[in-house]
Amino acid sequence: MADAEQAALCPVKKPEPLRTVSLTAAVPAWMSPAVASEVRGHIRSGGSTVLFRFSKGERKVLRRRRPIPVSEWAEKYRIVEMSSIPGKWKNLFTPYLVGIMDAAGTPGVETVIICKSPQTGGSESGHNLVGWCIDRSPGPVMYVFPDEITARENAKDRIIPMITDSPRLCEYMTGYGDDASSLRINLTHMPIYLGWSGSVSRLGNKPIRTLILDELDKYKNPKNEATSEVLAEKRTTTWRSRKHILKISTPTTEDGPIWQAFQVEAGARFDYWVRCPHCGFSQLMAFERIDWPGKDTDKEPSAETVLTRRLATYPCEHCGAVWDDSDRDRAVRKGEWRERTSGLELASHLATASPVKVGFHVPAWLSYFVSLSEVAAAALKYKESGKLDDLKNLQNQYKAEPWKEEHAVRSEDAVLALCDDRPRGSVPGPVNGRARVACLLAGVDTQGTSEQKGYFRYVLRAFGFGENEESWLIQAGAAPTFSALNEILWGNEYLTPDGQKYRVRACMIDAMGARTREVYSWAIRHRGRVFPWQGLRSSTQPYTPAPQEYFPDVRGNKVKIPGGLNLWRCDTTFFKSDLAHKLAIAPDDPGAFHLHSNYGGILEQYAREMCAEVWDDEKLAWVNPSGKDNHYWDCETMVDALAYILNVRHMPHPADARAPRPHREQRRPLTISDRLANIRRS
Repeated sequence: MADAEQAALCPVKKPEPLRTVSLTAAVPAWMSPAVASEVRGHIRSGGSTVLFRFSKGERKVLRRRRPIPVSEWAEKYRIVEMSSIPGKWKNLFTPYLVGIMDAAGTPGVETVIICKSPQTGGSESGHNLVGWCIDRSPGPVMYVFPDEITARENAKDRIIPMITDSPRLCEYMTGYGDDASSLRINLTHMPIYLGWSGSVSRLGNKPIRTLILDELDKYKNPKNEATSEVLAEKRTTTWRSRKHILKISTPTTEDGPIWQAFQVEAGARFDYWVRCPHCGFSQLMAFERIDWPGKDTDKEPSAETVLTRRLATYPCEHCGAVWDDSDRDRAVRKGEWRERTSGLELASHLATASPVKVGFHVPAWLSYFVSLSEVAAAALKYKESGKLDDLKNLQNQYKAEPWKEEHAVRSEDAVLALCDDRPRGSVPGPVNGRARVACLLAGVDTQGTSEQKGYFRYVLRAFGFGENEESWLIQAGAAPTFSALNEILWGNEYLTPDGQKYRVRACMIDAMGARTREVYSWAIRHRGRVFPWQGLRSSTQPYTPAPQEYFPDVRGNKVKIPGGLNLWRCDTTFFKSDLAHKLAIAPDDPGAFHLHSNYGGILEQYAREMCAEVWDDEKLAWVNPSGKDNHYWDCETMVDALAYILNVRHMPHPADARAPRPHREQRRPLTISDRLANIRRS
């Protein structure tokens, strides 16, 4: 092979050029005596210059790197694997994150608050900031997650791969296997700690420069301590103005941590203004302007139709051009962040006002990954059902706003107005030959102890098919013993006017108080049908099954439960609020909450107890200020929770299961090539 061809195939890397340094008789004081003597001898012999080359390590240490924003760094060095669009990070898909990331790396900005919807990239912006800090602003880093499992999963699936997959960041790995664990990652020049809410030991005793608080509103705070948020923030005190704090979360209620941080703490709050791809007019997208055919008319389509056929659009505020999802994406890519009060663009406001804490609001309709039709379907779903959890879903998951409890004071007359003409114990019959009732459920409130001749209050309620969860009171009353409960719940059959028979599917019973052991024993005898209940005023989830291995015993003796059982810990605020919303639905509207007839005044006591509790705006909870009896209210709350746990709203109708399914055209999912082609066209 010719030399020229070999040189073309295997080019030789040019060596570091020779550099010249001039010498003077004034030898620096810090120079060692041996080197100083050699330099003086070189000068006396007539030499005044020395030729030398920097080594690779010296070049790396001495190189002066130009400042680079976080967003630009992410595009150059970040590799994303666990993503629908794997590969190098592209700001093109989430352009609104550019300003957020750059603000987090701006000198003088200590805290960045992201109040966001899911699937908008908030957590990834935190990873990008950490990657930039590793390379450009080193110092101890701590991630805080809601629980230990989430912390370990994020370390394994996202944080460690972010470092090892990046050609830039992998240079900082030590090479030791135990330095990349799920709770601490040791780099050559800094550590990364993993912590979780509720663990005081993981949140304390270490100085932190960069703090990432992910899903802040899901934190569980430790007992007898400050909140997990405060404990973590205290770790950054010694870094003063050089620290980086990133608070990320979907909001929950108005007093939730992320909404309080955004509304109260933030010295500047920013909204993202998009630019119409047709006329170039800048505007702030509003939920109310999202449109679909027949909106607010009698011909309004269902939520499923809007979502399946992608019917939602957005009209430009200026020229009236109707945007589809592709137009929306182009409008977002041309947008910018503006401060709510001053109206200034992000960089201008940071330069003039120099805020220390800044907040950003990111609703779902800005996201490339969320279609306008998905947002519209969430709104229609709440309009169709009127359920509290659908309202929460719309407010938190799409609008990125908190939901607020607003409850009208109930009256006994309003409750009794929900009565129909069915006698006590009767199940509503079919309509047009189609059965309405999916199942019968019961709620039981435990009173007193067996020694005190305690008794049980109960409610039997029939639930209809479909997401509206229309329901009918079948029977409410008291039972003196478990044997009587067995007869009422499992021994009786309840009939429709045409003779169709129904039995109670399941029961939820209050397991707290003095009769816990008896309730557990009864639940064991009726596994699969009896759900022991514990009410909690607030919880991160509507319900949580808590496995129980032992019977409670006041003497401290542990008696094992044969096979164990689940205690269902339920958020009473969530389910009582849902029940209050159902009571406000008119009897003729979808999702109505019906009572049987009040013949002989049999429901007078039921109505009084359903009005005993009221909503307290200060405590943000349901309270019983007068100490009135509220047993039926508790029973109905348990029934509502049981229907939620059993997912009654999605039970298939027997007639639908037998009917042949219509042919449905399958849409081919968009590939990465399709997405890139859409981007190029825009």
